[in-house]
Amino acid sequence: MTTIRPPSVRADRLIRLAFLAFLGLTCVKVWVGPPPLETPVYGQIPDAAAQRKQAIDEAKLTNQLLADIKRILETQSLNVRIQGADNKSSPPNAAGSGS
Repeated sequence: MTTIRPPSVRADRLIRLAFLAFLGLTCVKVWVGPPPLETPVYGQIPDAAAQRKQAIDEAKLTNQLLADIKRILETQSLNVRIQGADNKSSPPNAAGSGS
């Protein structure tokens, strides 16, 4: 014959079973470890020597270009033409009259 238990005993047994299941899952989780939060990133490892060499090469190129510009400015004459300027003549007293 089956015995009928009161509802409080059934609920108590169900709560104990749920607690043991939760405890078992927690133990498994602790044993296995947490899942990775982010996927691993596979990137290029920076090469400091190559970056330094590239910066030095760029500085040398810039210095060479500046030396060429300096040589041109020192040896040749330049003709400067202003485009879009107002070609009207300015009044004769406008430049440096002071009064």
